[in-house]
Amino acid sequence: MNGPMRVRMAPSPTGDIHVGSARTTLINYLLARQTGGAFVLRIEDTDAERSDPAKEAGIFDGLRWLGLSWDEGPDVGGPYGPYRQSERGAIHAAAVRTLLADGLAYHDYTTADERAAERAQQQARGETPKYSGRGRRLTAREIAERQAAGVAPAVRFKTEPQPLAFDDLVLGRIESEAADLEDFVIARGDGSALYNMANVVDDHAMGITHVVRGKDHISNTFRQVLLYRAMHWQAPAFAHLPLVVNVKRQKLSKRDGAQWIGEFRTMGYLPEAVVNFIILLGWAPTDEREIFTLEDLTREFSLARVNRSDAVFDQARLDHFNGVWIRRLSLSALAERALAYAAAGGLRVPADRRAYFEAALALEHERLTHLTQVPSLMAFFFDDGLDPNVSQMSLKEHGALATAAALAQAREVLAAAPEFSAGALETGLRSLADALAWTTGDLFMPVRIAVTGRKATPPLFATMAVLGRDRCLSRLDRAIASLRALAAA
Repeated sequence: MNGPMRVRMAPSPTGDIHVGSARTTLINYLLARQTGGAFVLRIEDTDAERSDPAKEAGIFDGLRWLGLSWDEGPDVGGPYGPYRQSERGAIHAAAVRTLLADGLAYHDYTTADERAAERAQQQARGETPKYSGRGRRLTAREIAERQAAGVAPAVRFKTEPQPLAFDDLVLGRIESEAADLEDFVIARGDGSALYNMANVVDDHAMGITHVVRGKDHISNTFRQVLLYRAMHWQAPAFAHLPLVVNVKRQKLSKRDGAQWIGEFRTMGYLPEAVVNFIILLGWAPTDEREIFTLEDLTREFSLARVNRSDAVFDQARLDHFNGVWIRRLSLSALAERALAYAAAGGLRVPADRRAYFEAALALEHERLTHLTQVPSLMAFFFDDGLDPNVSQMSLKEHGALATAAALAQAREVLAAAPEFSAGALETGLRSLADALAWTTGDLFMPVRIAVTGRKATPPLFATMAVLGRDRCLSRLDRAIASLRALAAA
């Protein structure tokens, strides 16, 4: 762990960044930054049918949204390029040829049908399906016949019976029995390298010192250790992180809520909240703090404090962090981020009404838990044709005509107020309630509904002060007219 660490993240451009992958990326980023090393982003796009340039761009966008940057990668270059696996085929092929020449790999001319039949027989005997090494035992004549028939051979690594072990920086000593390993494919029939071979070659060529990834890769690590030995290369240090699971300790699924970074963004989460949340999935700080900036984490993260057990994804906890981070934002910073969500929700905020938007947003700041709430919470501030919704008013106590008369007097108070401030409005309307011999609730609720169209809003008088005199008066006029029409019906 001493000295600069060269670490990497190697996503496949076949979809969005999963929450578990985002956590792994974050940890690699932190290790590189705190050791003065380098964080490499390598795109593993050898699955040509599923790889999509648009998904690759989405990976870049999602990671940058989280505030994570990389020192080397397809879009920024670097001394160890190319950084797309599909562009490194010649390097992989040379390594495969070396293993073949050294007798450590062989061309496997068995067919898919033969391998399927072999698996079926093993299952019928109650055995775990495993490649038997049949391709090693084909005679020269059998191979010639298959070559003549056009069989394109895969290349398999020769795995000799031996126990294997490696020391993991998170999980400690990990061992594998000899029976657990089989001859595994390192190159397809078309010559392209498979995951384990390409991964080892690229990590070695790029000088990766530490491979930090999820523990679901442990079986791959044993195969990769064998390949490093066969190529006489120094293996990197390995650290396998606990998985992110649901409350039933099962793999996350759609039923568990959002699990892709793009979903969190769409749902109105702040990137700071997501970073804060995902780092605590399996890592514990040295004290009781919960709130961490990316800069805090760069100073304080340590692999030594990563738990070995799987981490439970708790959406309610993420919601809590999001609310905390929203409240930590300055009003101008919150407004800057909220505008995009307002527009997405159909709430148009012209440039000349930005100050008004901020003033209204200030009233909702403490209530916000997701930025997607902005359009619905703030719509009444911008609705110039607001329906007074008099049907929401409780008219049993005073009736429609009496309520209309009370609102007319409230209108006079608002029109005559020397200043349209929360304090002045509250003083005037409380005095009116006393004069009418009404409870403040009986008067304030119809006023609230008249000027906002809803029963639940931020504090009434602060809301009215932001709405402004003209808007409040015109809305009261509409409510009075509606109540009089209701009484006359």
